[in-house]
Amino acid sequence: MLEKFFLEPGSHGPIGSVSVDDDALIEILDAADLREMRDRFVSNITGISRLKSLLAGEYPPLSFKKPDYMRILTFVCWMQTSKVREEQDTDFREMLGRHTGINFLGALMRGLNPMWDHLQAYLANEHGIELALPGIHPHAQIGRTLRIAFPTLRDKAAFKRLRQIIGQQKLLDPTEVSRGVATHRDMITDTMPSFAYNFRLFDISWRQGGSEYLETAFWKAWYNFVAEYTALEDLLVLRGDFGDHELFRVSPSGERTALRDPEDARRFVPDAIAKAIKSGAVLMEDLGWGRARATSTQASNLILLRRSRLNECDDGAIRSYDDINSRWVLANFRNRENLDVPSQGARRAISWRDGIKIGGAYLGRSPFTPILSLPSGLATKVSLAGDEIEMAEVPGGLAFPLGVYAGTATVQVDDKIHHTLLVPKAVETPRNRRLMFDRFRDVGEDQFYRGTVPSTDCVLHPWSGDRMKTCEEMTNIAEALYARTARGLAFVDALEIVRRGLSPAPSAPREWDILRTFADAGWFDLTLVRNFPARRLLQRAPSLRVVDADALTIEGPTPLAFIERLETVASAAGGTVEMHDGISQWSLPRFVVRTNSRERQHEFIERMELGEPSARVKAVPLKGDQHDAHGYHVVARFEDSRGFFAANFDADMPQGLYRLERNEGKKPFLYRSMAPGKEAENFASPSIAILAHHARMRRKLFRYDGSVLVAAAPRVSLPSSWAEWASERSACNAGPTLRGGDWVYAYAVAPDDVSLLSGLVSIERSDGNGTPWIDRFAASASMSGRAIFDGRIGKIRRAGSALGKSI
Repeated sequence: MLEKFFLEPGSHGPIGSVSVDDDALIEILDAADLREMRDRFVSNITGISRLKSLLAGEYPPLSFKKPDYMRILTFVCWMQTSKVREEQDTDFREMLGRHTGINFLGALMRGLNPMWDHLQAYLANEHGIELALPGIHPHAQIGRTLRIAFPTLRDKAAFKRLRQIIGQQKLLDPTEVSRGVATHRDMITDTMPSFAYNFRLFDISWRQGGSEYLETAFWKAWYNFVAEYTALEDLLVLRGDFGDHELFRVSPSGERTALRDPEDARRFVPDAIAKAIKSGAVLMEDLGWGRARATSTQASNLILLRRSRLNECDDGAIRSYDDINSRWVLANFRNRENLDVPSQGARRAISWRDGIKIGGAYLGRSPFTPILSLPSGLATKVSLAGDEIEMAEVPGGLAFPLGVYAGTATVQVDDKIHHTLLVPKAVETPRNRRLMFDRFRDVGEDQFYRGTVPSTDCVLHPWSGDRMKTCEEMTNIAEALYARTARGLAFVDALEIVRRGLSPAPSAPREWDILRTFADAGWFDLTLVRNFPARRLLQRAPSLRVVDADALTIEGPTPLAFIERLETVASAAGGTVEMHDGISQWSLPRFVVRTNSRERQHEFIERMELGEPSARVKAVPLKGDQHDAHGYHVVARFEDSRGFFAANFDADMPQGLYRLERNEGKKPFLYRSMAPGKEAENFASPSIAILAHHARMRRKLFRYDGSVLVAAAPRVSLPSSWAEWASERSACNAGPTLRGGDWVYAYAVAPDDVSLLSGLVSIERSDGNGTPWIDRFAASASMSGRAIFDGRIGKIRRAGSALGKSI
């Protein structure tokens, strides 16, 4: 408390006021909420022996000792400023007695002033900090203590008057706040030294420019006051864990409330935004990391739009849109500043925009080719290698038709000629340009299963099922993602690239499943930023793994430029490259290099100059952490039927999977599984949390039909490390496939590999390799520990929470 409320602020200058913040005390006392903090603080104070005698001044502090009364001074300041104080609490001694249960009516408080004087001398002598104490009078025993705390009821009364002076529309304008206090008589009186001190610090801070004034005690107190009495809340849209969206209203004090519909926020947001919600089109400011906030002042391409208004938009005006619910969408417009403002025929320079940069060129694979922006009404001609190209009109410019382009594109407008270079593929990322996974900076989507495999032996038995050649849309997405991920790429930006690449396809899987396909093929690490609630992709380095004397497999990303180099090197070393298609057209190919001798293989390895593959360890079933999630609060609950986290702020967690947020915010989420009769478990990764929670609820996780493994529960997936292991052994990458009109994510797995996986996750088999009813027995958690002989496979099988292992 000495450090937080005196030494820290004293490092910036003289201390003229003490602001004891509820949130700071919650952190200091390691409490979960305000109620628990109050109980702990009161218990801390009442545990002081001879408390009443200390306050009466019978035991004044000794000059040669360090302060041992910090809890007392902090408490008497806190009880005047806390949210638990009620407006009728106007008597200092009554408040102190109500909190502590000790009768202080009429009691002497001569001990407070000696404590302040001792603290003043200690800070000056030991730390060189000046504590500017208010005068003792008019209340000789408690007057100083009443006036050093901030903000008290007297300060809030001044805030109330200030609010009336400024007016509704400019309450959070620092210029207006400063002017309102400085130009009105009696706003600051002689009995308000703390108000004057804190206002002076705020006034100096905002005049210096920047945003430091937001952290001053005066502005925080004013901000919280405004939040309680004024409709100034923000309407916020957040990107969920799997590309879904969640809707909140956020008070100026930072408290978030989940919403089912934007209309639920109309009473709490400013009038301009409330009117926009009523009209069905709300401008949204992009805050980055998948967050967008409603705005009435900033031009934006993002608009929260009522679904019925989509028909009013011009063809091609919308780049993409995401469903918020059945009635609202978040639409991304092409250079449209406002849905209700007609586009102006403003002249603009001829330029290329919205393309994927490859060095000094652009990726020439439509729809990732750049758009030509040019002044309206001008005749233009675009040619490539001397052949004129019929460009497609899009809002704000011209776009290349679907196809692959290579060479210099020439634009002729009137008498002027402009050039740009298009390349058909991404270039390989140099080793020193790639931002690699760092366990101190990143948390892998696989969490504790990252780098683990069901079996460490190297086996290659190509999958015998039907394979499909990778579609052109998937190849385009692969080249675009590879070009953008050398130094990492935000998850929301990766989703936007995938969405753009899927736009020509008549029927396509979800964006999340496409990203998971890349992760399961070893192209990228899906990570969570360790110190911020955000996600990003990190490009992995290519490597090779030797299977036997004449075969090795390629791991990591394999863009077109890498494939060309692979084939060239293999040919020079006397080897051949086998390309094995994936399980669907939305899968990626896997490559095997064959050589006819060990010497040829060594030559290929030397010529290819690939790094060593990452070390792998045998996977074992692991549990989540079992700490009490202290310092977190619930923000969402997993909806089993939908496979998404839905906003939920109930403090109780009776049963289910919950997403928790740190009380102080700006920290990674925590996922807490609550299962009947079991200890709660916590996870950092949402995918691992969902996998573990379904298993803890004794639900079937996967089904295997002898050829393909698919999820049996919503949003369940294998850790990418295991999926990549399975695809290496089968030479077939996983991916989304269309079955019965629905997209399902499927893994090509051999029966022997399913047996290895079944020791880690429960799998219901119908491949004829086991007796069906014994398969169900072995997968039953209620039969845990029991064994039975399966005559069809000639082995004893033991039941457990995962499918029973053969023994």
